[in-house]
Amino acid sequence: MRRVIGSILIALGCLLAPFALTAHWAATDIADPDHYIREVTPLAAHPAVKNAVTNRVTDEIVLRLRGLGLSVGGELIRETVKDGVDDDFAIAWVEINKLTHRRFLAILGHDPNPRAQEDGVGYDLAPVYELVKRKLQVAGIGAASRLPESHPVTLLLPTSAMVMIDKVYDELISLRWVLVGMSPVLIAAGVYLVRDRYTVLIGAGLGLAASMLTLAIAMSAVRNVYLPGVVEGGLSYAAVVAIFDALTAFLRNALRVVFALGLLMAAAAFFFRGRSIRTRLAAAAFESRSHQSAEPSKDVPEG
Repeated sequence: MRRVIGSILIALGCLLAPFALTAHWAATDIADPDHYIREVTPLAAHPAVKNAVTNRVTDEIVLRLRGLGLSVGGELIRETVKDGVDDDFAIAWVEINKLTHRRFLAILGHDPNPRAQEDGVGYDLAPVYELVKRKLQVAGIGAASRLPESHPVTLLLPTSAMVMIDKVYDELISLRWVLVGMSPVLIAAGVYLVRDRYTVLIGAGLGLAASMLTLAIAMSAVRNVYLPGVVEGGLSYAAVVAIFDALTAFLRNALRVVFALGLLMAAAAFFFRGRSIRTRLAAAAFESRSHQSAEPSKDVPEG
């Protein structure tokens, strides 16, 4: 009975491990503004991100100029935008992400504004738009001074994605300490209940590794199967993948560490279990020989 209960506890602990790790990641890297900004700041130098921003701002400026009845070469505008993104994008990128992150948390916090729910989450590229306006004026394009204020947005997460995230986000954040605490406690309790410690440690280690492998497969499915459908009408797939990889870097590294620890625990238990079996067999063989040598001789003397 103890073995059955212990096995169930270990299975539950392993099952909860991916949720515990994901909850910790969501609370630290996603919910915390400083961690979020630190993760995405290097993306200001990523070619796919820069190219996506350049394309969106170029389209917006050309559209606005045409709305004013002006005709300016799209290639000239693009080169000016590209120069602006290459030279002064890092600071603007941080400001853009601060705004995006606040909007993201506001929607997950059930923003009462229904339009916020409908629009999803995107990058408001107004800082880059204003930067390029100034550069166009410096370049001698007087029409740039007539450009109106604008907030070109490139979609990051559509409404469907936000609805899916919203279903699990609150529960993960509110239960993160319970999940983080319960998973190792359940595994430890299961190991304690089963008398054959080496065998149960092998099972626990392999179960923990398997749970991390499942999490890795789920992340790969989101990255390679779900995201291509999300990016339609928004950022390019390459840019979205770059952002996804940056935001999930901690989660990927953490699951690799736990996966390795699970395999290491199983391997160590297997090694010591084998050594223990060999020791017991050697002791039994020695004891058997001792008994044989201690038995009195039963030979009948001749004569």
